[in-house]
Amino acid sequence: MRRLFPLVSIGIFVVVVLVVAFTALPGRDGGDRAEREAAQADRKVLAISIDGLNPDALAKLGPAKTPNIHRLIDEGASTLNARTAYEKNITLPNHTGMVTGDPIAADDGGHGVTWNVGDPAKSIASDEDSVFTVAHEAGLSTGVFVTKQKFEVWQRAWEDDIDLFVPIDDHDELVPAAAEDLADEQRDLTFVHLSLPDVAGHRSGGMSPEYLEAVEESDRQVGELLEVIDADAGLKKELDVILTADHGFKPGITNHSEKVYENYRIPFVVWGPDAEPGADLYELNSDDYRDPGKGRPDYEGPQPVRNADLGNLALDLLGLGPIETSDIGKDQTLDVN
Repeated sequence: MRRLFPLVSIGIFVVVVLVVAFTALPGRDGGDRAEREAAQADRKVLAISIDGLNPDALAKLGPAKTPNIHRLIDEGASTLNARTAYEKNITLPNHTGMVTGDPIAADDGGHGVTWNVGDPAKSIASDEDSVFTVAHEAGLSTGVFVTKQKFEVWQRAWEDDIDLFVPIDDHDELVPAAAEDLADEQRDLTFVHLSLPDVAGHRSGGMSPEYLEAVEESDRQVGELLEVIDADAGLKKELDVILTADHGFKPGITNHSEKVYENYRIPFVVWGPDAEPGADLYELNSDDYRDPGKGRPDYEGPQPVRNADLGNLALDLLGLGPIETSDIGKDQTLDVN
């Protein structure tokens, strides 16, 4: 019997070695997990939403007056014919769609944020996950910088998932704060909301001189963030930028509720090491997405690129799976190269 114990010990050792080796093989869960963790370790995403940005303003102003956004377009993968949520093209519902990957209507599985004002009595459903939820659960750091106080509904919904939440109405304070945090903290996921075109549009109408000036200033603000990335070789190698909008702005009109092309058409731009320079997103994704022309497709049938694709694309770029409660972009098939 004394001779049996060494044999048993050797047998157990061999089994353990084989199990460890087997799970480490490529394609097994262990290998996939290791690859995903490695991807997470050196990927970052900066999401920028320019509130009320009509793509026609970029064409009118051109590269001379909006050099930074045109740089993102020229050096990245983009479309200037993406879409807002089908139900509404207003601020808070569309931004909540960006971070939840969901449509608006709760009856159709959406996030249910139909209001567009700050209201402490209103809240997002407790079972509604966000891009911040998935990132934080994976151990990644998150930050949010917004220029409208009504976004505090996000902080209430995902307080444990947003490491830093900065609501500052003054862009002259918010953009430098976001740039400083980007440089010093280099969070894995940062969301920045800029709203000057929306403010100018409500005051003077879409495509008015004041509106175009606000788009110019927003471009300068984007440039302030790009300067941080350009100044850090490691950050430039690791970070992708996603730029989109919550809605456009019809020329001469001071609200954007009407469901017309100029209001529901928006840009969607991806720039960084993972994006193909000069690529058209519809050409890259002809099997999964359909250019809607001037139409406003609902959620049935071939889909356009939507601002609500932002959340699951950001997670894909970070090497993470989708938002489990999402409906838009959940299969993560939006290719950027």
